[in-house]
Amino acid sequence: LVALISTLENSQMKKTLIAMAAVAVAGVASAQVTLSGSMGFGFSDTSAGARTGGMTDGNVTFSASEDLGGGMSVSGSFTMDGQGSEGSPSMDGQSLGLNMGSAGSLAMGEANANADKLGVASLSYSTNNLFGGNTAGYTYAQYTLPTMVEGLTASLRWTGAAGTVATAGAKPQYRFNYKFAGASVDFNTKGGTAGTASEILVAYTIQGITLKAFADTSRPTTSATKRSEFSISAPLGAMTLSASNATKGTLKGTEVNATYSLSKRTAVSVNFGSFTGGTSTSANRVKIVHSF
Repeated sequence: LVALISTLENSQMKKTLIAMAAVAVAGVASAQVTLSGSMGFGFSDTSAGARTGGMTDGNVTFSASEDLGGGMSVSGSFTMDGQGSEGSPSMDGQSLGLNMGSAGSLAMGEANANADKLGVASLSYSTNNLFGGNTAGYTYAQYTLPTMVEGLTASLRWTGAAGTVATAGAKPQYRFNYKFAGASVDFNTKGGTAGTASEILVAYTIQGITLKAFADTSRPTTSATKRSEFSISAPLGAMTLSASNATKGTLKGTEVNATYSLSKRTAVSVNFGSFTGGTSTSANRVKIVHSF
């Protein structure tokens, strides 16, 4: 009798666990959450430093969206950065947006300002020395106007220190993007206590080859050095070759990168850089990255 009771109790427990798992799966499915990210490691050196190895990539992004009906929808994302093997995980950007259909869209988020605008200068020396490194995190509130001209997106953005946005009396930033016939143009203004700055980014793709150019059109103060960068990227079968040239005052750098895809989600990259005006005259790296 005791054995029979024990068997029934175990059976009931299994049924309960199965039911709980089914509810959990149903909840995840209804939330429409997408998980993505990357992780990688590599070895690098510079002419002024020793050869080192470590984690080069490590981030996870959670994305979710929901159709609210009536032409409205909501979407959001949250990214965690692993910061290599010795760092503690940290927030590396989050946002929540409300698409109001013909009334435009609203968004609030936190982000880090990437120093390299073209995404080609992958070496740490390029990012930190030629462009001054990525800026500290900031919070933004943004209103995007409804589309009035095909291909044109116009937005107003207010920014503040991480966590808050002061909108009362604050001057908005103006952000424009125009896409046409394989090309795109981005023009952004940035305002702050130090003054107003602006920048432009132009990209054009033809036969799979992508050309990009970025430049600061104005800086907040006369002592702030303007940056400029040019790049080209071309796929050759499973390999993608890219090169970039960047200038910031007396600092100049050129990079050549080759990335070979081992699969749809795993690739090996080799990066070579040559620099003038800084502490190093060269930098090199090889790394493997897996995306998911």
